Amino acid sequence: MIEIDQSEPDIVVLRPQGALSEDDFKSLAETIDGRINATDKVPNFVIQVDKLPHWDSLGALTKHFHFVRQHGKIIGKVALVGNSPLLSVAPEVANKLVEATVRRFPADKFEEAKAWARSAEDHPGRFEVMDGLPGDVLALRVVGVITRQDYDETLAPLVEEKLKTHDKLKCLIVLDDEYATYAGDAAWSDTKFGISHARDFTHIALVTDIGWITNAAKLFMMLAPYKFKAFAVSDLEEAKSWIKR
Repeated sequence: MIEIDQSEPDIVVLRPQGALSEDDFKSLAETIDGRINATDKVPNFVIQVDKLPHWDSLGALTKHFHFVRQHGKIIGKVALVGNSPLLSVAPEVANKLVEATVRRFPADKFEEAKAWARSAEDHPGRFEVMDGLPGDVLALRVVGVITRQDYDETLAPLVEEKLKTHDKLKCLIVLDDEYATYAGDAAWSDTKFGISHARDFTHIALVTDIGWITNAAKLFMMLAPYKFKAFAVSDLEEAKSWIKR
């Protein structure tokens, strides 16, 4: 079954559940085509997935691919919302197969996903500079879905500008409730950034309550040439004190 929510003017929210049939995709195509004909406007999609659905037959799989092939040419954006690990790689695959821009959001960022789908631009996240720290500290709050654009247009220029007046830098990075996720292209940019600027930093403070990010960072930082310490979001002020030392 595919629940189709058309209550908003610019987007359609889809909730696929269980075994999906040929009739599900036929009904979906008829509904979307009917809406396009009635409004003369192509809606963007928000697909909310609690558990990954599956096809009940080869015919259903074929109908699904046909729908994607036909409508992927005209739909501008698709937001995938859910916590399944498979959804993390889905946008990178889909962006190579369809013309629509596909982004993934965690389940608790449903409203943010809808806001992104409604917006004209593909800029679902950003690095926010935090004030009140010494000039050699780059303090950032990570908001929404971070893409390669955020690295290229925000983070890299910030670092280069600070390096004009400081030989070494410190970094405080906050991933709180405003953070959603990193897009695949941003993950690669993060890796390249970390390698190219590894010796430009002396201290890194990570502030987050996301356990797996903290654990992964600790493993990576064991090989890094700078001091690293993780803090809970409630300990932000302590993190600020530590990074100023």
